[in-house]
Parts: sequence; C-alpha cells; structure tokens
Amino acid sequence: MGRGLAYAERDYPYLLNVPAVRLSADSADPLQFLRFAQRHMPHAEGEDFLPRALYGAYLQDALLRAEREAPPHTRLQRIFGEVRRVTPHASDNRLTAQFADRPPITADRVILALGNPPSPPHAWAEAVGGHSAYRQDPWNLPKTLGSEHAVLIIGNGLTMVDVVSALTQGTKGSPQLYTISRHGLIPQRQTSFRATNVQGDRKAFLACGDSTRRLLAMARELARKVEQEGGDWREAVTFLRHLAPSLWKRLSAAEQRRFVRHLRTHWDTHRHRIPPQVGDHIADLRRAGKLRVNAGRIESIVPQGEQLRVAWRARDGDTAAVTVDLVVNATGPDYMLKRSADPLLSWLRGAGLVAEDALNLGLRTGQYGACMDAQGRASETLYYLGPMLRADHWEATAATELRDHAERLAAHLTGNLPGELPRELPGELPGDLIEDLIENPTEGLTEGLAGGLTGGPAGMA
Repeated sequence: MGRGLAYAERDYPYLLNVPAVRLSADSADPLQFLRFAQRHMPHAEGEDFLPRALYGAYLQDALLRAEREAPPHTRLQRIFGEVRRVTPHASDNRLTAQFADRPPITADRVILALGNPPSPPHAWAEAVGGHSAYRQDPWNLPKTLGSEHAVLIIGNGLTMVDVVSALTQGTKGSPQLYTISRHGLIPQRQTSFRATNVQGDRKAFLACGDSTRRLLAMARELARKVEQEGGDWREAVTFLRHLAPSLWKRLSAAEQRRFVRHLRTHWDTHRHRIPPQVGDHIADLRRAGKLRVNAGRIESIVPQGEQLRVAWRARDGDTAAVTVDLVVNATGPDYMLKRSADPLLSWLRGAGLVAEDALNLGLRTGQYGACMDAQGRASETLYYLGPMLRADHWEATAATELRDHAERLAAHLTGNLPGELPRELPGELPGDLIEDLIENPTEGLTEGLAGGLTGGPAGMA
C-alpha cells in the first residue's frame, strides 16, 4: 500500500520523468524525497532521474511516518478488498462502502483515489485478446525475445517508452521494434533547463483564454523568443503549464474541444517528457533502424500461428502490414467514464453520484475535488483525487500536482484551510529557491513558500 501501479517494484528499473528535487510529497519540505533518495543512493543529486521503485519506497516511508506522528485520536486502518458500491444514507448523508468479499464500512466522507484506469477496449484486440503473442498489460512482457524477433507497440506515448526500454535491456540483442499511433509523435527529451527562467506576461495569456488559436500563437512566440535569447523551449512550456488550469477554465466548450482535437497530442509530447538518458537510447535505436515509429490507424490484427499479422492505414492513406512475435497495447489509460470497466465507477455513474465531462476527459468535480452528480451538484461527502481531475483542471497526472490537490483536500476536511493555503497550490519551487535550499537547507524556506510560488500542474512522474 502506498506504491500503486506507477511506483511498483518491477524487473526493469523504470525511471521517473521528473528530477528528484521536484518530487517531494510534502510541499512544505521540498527536499524531502531527495534526502530520502540520498540515504539509499548517496551520490544522487537533485537533477537526477531516479528509479520509480525508489519513489514508491519513499511514499511508503512517508505514509508510515505520518502514521507514527499522527495525534492519538487519529488511526490508519489498512483494509485490502474490492469496493463495488458506495451508497448514500438518506437520513444522515453518510456513505457506506460495500465490498465484494468483506463487511461494509460506513463513513462520513469517502475519497475515490483509484489511480489510473486501464487501457480502453479496442476493436482490433477482440480477435487476439487471448493469444500468447498479445499483451494487454504493457508491463507484463516476455523475457525471451532477442534480435531474431519483432514487436509492434501500439501507442507512442510514455507507456511505449517504458516498453521499448524493457525490451531492449537483454543480453540476447534487441528485437526489431515497430510503434504506431494516430499522429506518430513521441515524447520529447528532458534537459537541464531552469524551470522558472521564463517570466511571461500572465495577464496577456489569460486575456486570450477565449481563443485556442490566439493562445497557440502567443505560446509559439514565447518559445521562439526564449530560444533566441539562448534559453530552452521547455522553459516556455513550464511557464504555460502553471497557467494551464486557469486557461482551461476560461476556454469555452467549443474551444476546449478544438484544443483536444488539434493540439492535445502536440502539447502532451512537449509537456510530458522523458529522462535524457532514455531519450538518447530511443534516438540511438531509431538511428540504428531498430525502432521504427509509424503514424496511422490499426485496421486488423489476425493470428498467424504463434505470430500476429498487423495491418494499418498510414496518415497519407497508404496501407502497411507487418508480422510480429509480440503486440503490446501501450495506448495508455482510458478516462472515458461511460465505458469504464471498474465496477465501482460504473455503479457510481449509474446511480448518478458521479458524472463525466462533455469531452470524456474524466470526472466532473467541484472545489477540493468534490464529485459532481448527474444534476451538476457538488457532493459534500464524496470526493475524487486522481488523474481524472483533468476534466476541470486539464492536467492532473503528476505526482506533485496530485500532492497539491491532496493537500488542499486534506486541509478542507480537517478544517485547516482558511488563510493557510493559496487557492492554487504550487506545482514546483522556483529554480533559484531550489538551488538555495540545496546549499542552505534551513534558510529561506518560509520566505519562498510565502512569496515566490505559482500554481499549476507539474511534470508527469
């Protein structure tokens, strides 16, 4: 408990996509994770991209520490089971969680912290779902593949990068790898940029919040200006992501739909980047011809003995096909609530206790993550915390971003909110404050937290 799927211990040492210095689970102690990491890896530095499993151990340690330091009247009870329903009481507004295999629990407040949903069902997978050469779980990969084998990875995002990394670690040589997605765009590489080097005109961007086209033009101009002055376009993206929740709320439904249709993939590949060493490895594989990235749509996957034959139509209209020894579904999580395979979410939606947004990005929520019901009313007892907050905040997948939402929700539930937390919690500390804290851990923290932070989403970890 505490690791979740993202930070589970696995055979391959997957790396975090964010430097260690920006991943504290406590916004009041920004170097907490770095200190923990240095106890296990003495030579770790703030800008290092460390193993995800280490971050999972850190989260477990943070949970144990919070449990030990809790006041006497506070107790954490760990229960392992599957919740199938959460039903409200008509008399006192309390909620009862009903389990598949244990007695129910009644609570005054319930928080849905469900993690990422699984990949969506795909029509092309129906004929091969049980085939030995198909993997629905991208982290359950065979260890017997070598240079004489071929693999097709469906999806070109961060999950694809994980699959490529794991399949090319063996001593038998790397298999021939193919990937495919609609746009054929892969995540950009991280660099050692200054996260707060750009101080753009926030008011000017917010004033353009009614037009995706104008926002795009301003963003391009900002990135161009930054690079002309010797900076890094990633600095412009970081500036923009701090504004993302506010900008998203200002866009009309039509403009939000336009952004999702035309710009979402471009934003995701520039916003959610990969560690430099991983980016270099991907580039080396592509130069060697061992990784071929394609853009198109899968038309069919059919068994051919122990192999699978995959046909797709490219973006230019041409058709292509390849026979491979393994097909991996790396299309990423499915946030479409109405087709969720999760029994709890399906029941809550059917009961009208939760509702999706018009763009099927996630769950509609109110202040502090209060679930909106089918009539648009915010619950006083049922809350959501996780990546499906993106419906109202655009992005909510990063560890530190979810930390910020968790801190606000916890402060709200414990009555410690007024005057203590900013309305938009910080996504990360300014680079100059981080550097100062590394050199002088006990100086400047209070002043920095009070005066120098901006809100918004943080990098995906």
